[in-house]
Amino acid sequence: MIVGAGSAGLAAAAALRRRGIPALILERGEGVGSSWRLRHEELRLNTTRQLSDLPGRRMPRSAGRWATRDDYITYLESYAEGYRFDIRLGVDVTRIERAEHRRWVVHTSDGDILADHVVVATGHEHAPWTPDWVGRNTFTPPLLHVAGIRRASDLAGQRVLLVGAGNSGVEFAEQLVAAHVAELWISVRTPPTILPLKIAGIPLQPIGVALRWLPERWRDVAATRVARHAFGDLTKYGLAAPRHGPYRRLRTSGVTAAIDRGFVEHLKAGRLQIVSEIDHLRDAVTVLRDGKTLRPDVVVTATGYRPALEPMVGQLGVLDNDGRPNTGPNGSPTAAPGLWFIGHRPSLDGSLRQHPAEARRIAAAISCAPTTRGLLVRERNPVQARPPPPARDADAGRSPLGGSGPRTCQCLRLTS
Repeated sequence: MIVGAGSAGLAAAAALRRRGIPALILERGEGVGSSWRLRHEELRLNTTRQLSDLPGRRMPRSAGRWATRDDYITYLESYAEGYRFDIRLGVDVTRIERAEHRRWVVHTSDGDILADHVVVATGHEHAPWTPDWVGRNTFTPPLLHVAGIRRASDLAGQRVLLVGAGNSGVEFAEQLVAAHVAELWISVRTPPTILPLKIAGIPLQPIGVALRWLPERWRDVAATRVARHAFGDLTKYGLAAPRHGPYRRLRTSGVTAAIDRGFVEHLKAGRLQIVSEIDHLRDAVTVLRDGKTLRPDVVVTATGYRPALEPMVGQLGVLDNDGRPNTGPNGSPTAAPGLWFIGHRPSLDGSLRQHPAEARRIAAAISCAPTTRGLLVRERNPVQARPPPPARDADAGRSPLGGSGPRTCQCLRLTS
């Protein structure tokens, strides 16, 4: 069973299909890639098309080098439809618990289901997070997380305080300038590393992938020099140099570098202003840590996301202090055999690029497990799981994703 029908969940389903193992996918949203549907309409991938697609089916060239949000959603829909994965939409997984015989019981909004293996693919950006500032409950201007804004143009003509200069903050600031907000302040607590999208017309991501085997310190030095060469010293514009390189910061805090699509140009041109972090809120006033006050029409937080796995698996002892899965190299916590996590570790090389590799490791481990079977049973009446699509290879015994035929795996729906 796979929880989540985003890119990580679909990659896992494809890898299992390749080994002849059918999988049931549960998705709480009304379509695949539901987290992408909640992002603002102007969003584009920061990873190239060639390093963002899923196994067995390329993203179409019409999506361009950096796909839009809508193009990527369309690609995920086409991928799921093309391989006819067994996906149940509108089913929310609330809790996963250990059952007898080393199996798992998955509590859902549609009833309880037993499974030998559960792959959690809900992602590391599952739940938007906003700091609980003093005075937040009585603050009169709207206080919105960037995840809840559909269009930057909805804020046109307003004075906007954007909190956070990470990847989502920098990207959304660019959209706010383009939307002609009346004034834009960026509240920064920790100065980010801002990297260019490309160097001399060459996308930066493939270069980062090629350097991934170098020691962290060397990669940090290289990234810092690239940023300095591309943008110069931004201190005089209010943005101090980061204390640590982007790879160290990612390892220690889970925060990725920001990718520039025009932010630095807007900063240098005075179209946005860097201010200190928020100390507290008071009625319609935002009080900053340095004592200055602002009166924005709206406060938008780009303060990140949380995996929000505690209600689902927090009782199993498989999460670290930051609420992220404590997994081994194959994606499974040693304390919980048969429970797997995919897509919960951000990467400067591109999280989408990691999903197929993570999925292959998980599928290989599951295929070797002695309990892997393949029958889906509802309310004690056996119903065969949806079969894979017809073979398209010259060898009629092979599936489009490889493998030599279906194995067996078992999920059981429990009756009340």
